Amino acid sequence: MIRLAGEKVMLLKRVIAVEGDTLAFEDGKLYLNEEQVDEEYVKYPSDWDLSERSVKKGYVYVVGDNRSVPVYSHHFGQTPLKRIVGGPLW
Repeated sequence: MIRLAGEKVMLLKRVIAVEGDTLAFEDGKLYLNEEQVDEEYVKYPSDWDLSERSVKKGYVYVVGDNRSVPVYSHHFGQTPLKRIVGGPLW
């Protein structure tokens, strides 16, 4: 979970990259450190395109799993580690 503001507004997101990683989306496919990632948990295909970017120190990169809507309508991106609440959900 990611704390957006204050103590009450939370979003459930997936951490896809950690500090020092590079990532990009090409035709909906995630590339992490220039390797395509098989995201079997993403149920609906997307056409997201984001140019390569690096994750800053003290940050992680988060996205949601519902990617069937345009990239511009999502809350995602580099997030300070201090905003992460909880741990992995297995």
